[in-house]
Amino acid sequence: MLLTDLTNNKKIELKNALYIVSTPIGNRYDITLRAIYILTNSDVIVCEDTRVTKNLFKLLNIKISKKSWISYNDHNGPFKVRRIVNDINNNKVVSFVSDAGTPLISDPGYKLVQEALKNKIQITSIPGPSAITASIVISGAKTDKFLFLGFIARKKTDYVKVLKKHSSLNIPIIVFEKSSRVKFLVKTIFNWYENAKVIITRELTKIHEEVIYVDITNFEKYIKNDLKIKGEFTIILELNTKIKEEIFSNDVLLKELKTLKPSQVASMLAKSSSESREVIYKRCIALIK
Repeated sequence: MLLTDLTNNKKIELKNALYIVSTPIGNRYDITLRAIYILTNSDVIVCEDTRVTKNLFKLLNIKISKKSWISYNDHNGPFKVRRIVNDINNNKVVSFVSDAGTPLISDPGYKLVQEALKNKIQITSIPGPSAITASIVISGAKTDKFLFLGFIARKKTDYVKVLKKHSSLNIPIIVFEKSSRVKFLVKTIFNWYENAKVIITRELTKIHEEVIYVDITNFEKYIKNDLKIKGEFTIILELNTKIKEEIFSNDVLLKELKTLKPSQVASMLAKSSSESREVIYKRCIALIK
């Protein structure tokens, strides 16, 4: 298949391969010309949600007819891999996209790439927008080194365990978080780390883009804000200092008990305390009696 290079009208052959194509994280004008070329000339589009990707195609004036569409996610991925590999082996041009941004970054897809490599299929990256780089460059944090952890933990009680494991690196940590858990993350950080800095970015490249800088002077005000925050959050953490004391005062326990059950408080604090989970749990029970 051929496509036209807009700069010199040179015909470029588009090989049958698996193309990992980055799409906008919010603003459609962030799509690259090369991405449009590849998507326009792809035979098969593999995506998380076909409705989302078809809508993007319409906004970009890319025809959605005469293409095969495959929905690919964590649940159905294993059942779709063989079909995708067969399409490529049958000289089809296949593009893989996520709902937004660079595919495979905290998104399904790496197993597809692994299977394609096993079958000696060419993998080509079409780079573009990423919430990780978009957030770090406007954060004011050091950018020579940083750590990306994706969604930091499924359970709130695991937050401290994860933070403790990586904070000694003393480099910015980038995480994704749901809107419903952002305030809890901020509260946890300032309960455990002195002089921490948290840069919260949301709705990057969109109309309601926002960057919030939180430190020890304003974190309580941020937590107490009753505003219902929505959107997609990318957060940069600068922890900088060692974790706080290993034996926690009753005031700390009571503060955590306002939002967590005794068993949750005990599990969370025990990961960074010289006291066992059982001891902390008994202390919590005694405090609420």
